[in-house]
Amino acid sequence: MSERDAKEILYAKGVAVLEEHLGPVEALRFLAGISRQSFDYQHWRQRRFGAMSLQEILAQAEALATQASQEP
Repeated sequence: MSERDAKEILYAKGVAVLEEHLGPVEALRFLAGISRQSFDYQHWRQRRFGAMSLQEILAQAEALATQASQEP
């Protein structure tokens, strides 16, 4: 699989998740809103994860994955 194909699949999955949780109209509004803003990954990461260690982030991700797999 090429890098381009992998990106397209990732984008499609991301849009599908947004549409599933927000609905198609709100998903488009969200995408339009973030596409107009500059994005500073380091600032976002610091705000989102703060001083969490990699192990803490992984544990949180695993717990969410387990919870999601148990939902109907």
